[in-house]
Amino acid sequence: MQILPSSRGLLFSCLLISLAAVPAKVLQAGASPGQPPYPRLEDPQAAPRAASILEQVRLRYDRGLTPEERDRDFLGKIALAKKLLSLNQLLELRNQSLTLLNGYGETSWETLRGLRWPQGDRVGVTLSVPVWVPSQARREPAYAGFEKQWQTVALYQPRPSGYVWFAGSLADINNKSRYRAERTQVEVNSRFAPLAALFLEYIFREGWYDQSKRVPILVVRSGEDTWAVSAFRGPVTAECLSFPDKESASFAAVVVQGRYENLAELHHGRHVPVSNHRLGLALDVNDFNYKNVCDGNPNPVSLALRHYNRDAMHRLDARNLPAWVYTAAKWTGLRIPQEWLYTGFSADWPHFDVGTKNSSERVAH
Repeated sequence: MQILPSSRGLLFSCLLISLAAVPAKVLQAGASPGQPPYPRLEDPQAAPRAASILEQVRLRYDRGLTPEERDRDFLGKIALAKKLLSLNQLLELRNQSLTLLNGYGETSWETLRGLRWPQGDRVGVTLSVPVWVPSQARREPAYAGFEKQWQTVALYQPRPSGYVWFAGSLADINNKSRYRAERTQVEVNSRFAPLAALFLEYIFREGWYDQSKRVPILVVRSGEDTWAVSAFRGPVTAECLSFPDKESASFAAVVVQGRYENLAELHHGRHVPVSNHRLGLALDVNDFNYKNVCDGNPNPVSLALRHYNRDAMHRLDARNLPAWVYTAAKWTGLRIPQEWLYTGFSADWPHFDVGTKNSSERVAH
């Protein structure tokens, strides 16, 4: 990856000033584009029970719903989904999945996804959910496999596994007034699908009613062992924030423009066997791999205190999830980053999952 000088030559503070001049606009549901784009399974016949639950827990899009009414609707649908799934805690999904995999060797999504639950649903399904994306974003397919290195997946593309939305300009990413409604696809455990769909739809629906609450969801990763975008897509230029250090709460960021030989340099990952990703029971939301930047943001793992000021980070780069998204994750029953111990320290990255035996157990994501 080659670092290029920014053509604007501006400090990020200047960018913030220009963006602050864009007024927020509150939208009623009827003013948003088209009809509500509900979550769905791409192949409902593969998991008819999960598809049925998805239909039963759809969120409301009535004109004029207040924030309080939307939250009550969301909480009610989460409770209904757990009832229909016979769940008290989401951790039960991990235990059930491991039991189903018993005797198959190393924990692998490539194995689990082809199995079936006792009720007949296939474990691995492709979930399609509505998302907001920047005006210049373009869709790029992703691939997955049981490989030791992500580079192998990027080069040989074992099989399709959803897609990402690529947006290279930070100004475009932060311009919520020009966002458009699209869809993204992600592989997920069918018993987790209704809850994952509700969480992601809640994020989308808030932006349906209030333009200022639109969050660009460019990457969603769930069920995978090793994952990457094609090594044959590129080169690309992408902007990222760089901070003065890797630990403090300082927001003195500058915009760094980098040239990447291919998109796989930005979008890739591999999970250890204990990861909930290998069970299709985790969500990485807006996960990137920027290089040659200090605490490059948003990147997978950070020890900096600045990240816990969620709303400030969201204002700097809208791909950072605001505080209300983490609240929604807890309402869903998901484990959030600050509940982990990562290599002995409290770290932050855009990862949510169903938990493990011990909510503070050291587990690589």
